[in-house]
Amino acid sequence: RKTFIGWDSQTQERVVVKIVQLASDSWTDLKLFERDAQALASLNHPAIPQYKDMFETEIEGKNSFVLVQTCIEAASLETLIQSGRRFSVVEIKEIAEHLLTVLSYLHGQTPPVIHRDIKPSNILLGQFASQSAPQATATFRWSNFRATLHQPQIYTA
Repeated sequence: RKTFIGWDSQTQERVVVKIVQLASDSWTDLKLFERDAQALASLNHPAIPQYKDMFETEIEGKNSFVLVQTCIEAASLETLIQSGRRFSVVEIKEIAEHLLTVLSYLHGQTPPVIHRDIKPSNILLGQFASQSAPQATATFRWSNFRATLHQPQIYTA
C-alpha cells in the first residue's frame, strides 16, 4: 500500500490517493482493499474523509487498485506532540469527546465499522494545532487504517 496527496482537477481540491499493487497471488489484499473502499463509500460523517472514486489501473507493469478520498487539512496528534504541543485537561476531554462521537457513528452502522488502528498518527486535529482552540475538531485519518466490516457472531447453546 502506498498513500499520496493528489489534486482533483475537477473540484480544484487536494485528495488522498491510496494505491494497492497486487502480486499475482495476493487476492486477499484486493478483497481487503475493496472492503475498505465499500465501507468508506457508505459513510457520511464530517470527521471522516469522503470517498470520491475507486478504479483499477496498471502502474509500473503491476495491476493496481486506486482509492481516492477527500483530504482533511490538519496535523496529526503525533506530529503535534512531537513538536512540543501540550494539551490542557479541558482540551484532552474535548478531543476524546470528538473521537468518541466518530466511533459511536462507526459502530452504529449496519454492520458496524470497526477502526482497527487508532493511534496518534491517525488522529487529525483541526484547530487543536494552535494553543487556543475555540471550535476544535478531531478527525480520524482513513488513509492509514483498515476499517473492517464486522458481522456479529451468533452463538447458540
